[in-house]
Amino acid sequence: LKEDERIMENFCKYPVEVKLNSEFYLIPAKSSFLMSDLKEIGSLVEACKHKEKFNCIVMDPPWENKSVRRGKKYDWLSLEDIKTIPLPDLAAPECLVVIWVTNKLKILNFVKEILFPFWSVEFITKWYWVKTTKFGKPIFPFENLHKKPYETMIIGKFSPKHKMDQASDSDIKELVICSVPCSIHSHKPPLEAVLKRYANLSKDAKCLELFARSLVPHWTSWGNEVLKLQNTSYFVKLAIYF
Repeated sequence: LKEDERIMENFCKYPVEVKLNSEFYLIPAKSSFLMSDLKEIGSLVEACKHKEKFNCIVMDPPWENKSVRRGKKYDWLSLEDIKTIPLPDLAAPECLVVIWVTNKLKILNFVKEILFPFWSVEFITKWYWVKTTKFGKPIFPFENLHKKPYETMIIGKFSPKHKMDQASDSDIKELVICSVPCSIHSHKPPLEAVLKRYANLSKDAKCLELFARSLVPHWTSWGNEVLKLQNTSYFVKLAIYF
């Protein structure tokens, strides 16, 4: 691993195992990461001043939630905190922006009507991830009032010179993705293949995941738990014989 502006990067074409604070982690090929809180995300911005900015940014913010506040199981960010994310300093022109949101109307409206215009991001469409059983049925009924069997992504495009009240000319359409959810709480499915196929993401696009808890080959990841799911305790070691 090599450190550049506090960002750690695996330049190898294969994953490597590293030891940090007595724990072992697997770092995917050509991946890089910065572990920090939001107040220290400036290191990522500084790195962008010396390198190309990102063509795709995916984020899954810890949205404020009443049950989370009561249980205090993990940290959350207020809507004003999320507005402080320096996305315009990280995004290249026409950067694809994908934000996972809760199904609460307040959050959906905040992203579309306040956050996107504030960041100069043009709204394009919404995607849905339907969680299914291994038999292909939704894990909850769609009419369930308390738990929905799907989560929502809001798709936009960073357009600093585009007027936000103009209609989008993007050919990215509304999409429904179905898969069996991971047993790990709040872990989202990887989107790279879907973005390349349905959002015209180029093969050599420079991609960033914010609030990440795992790493992706060839991507940069940021968050205060960015290595959590890279711990070797989440993997099964296999012996391969040639």
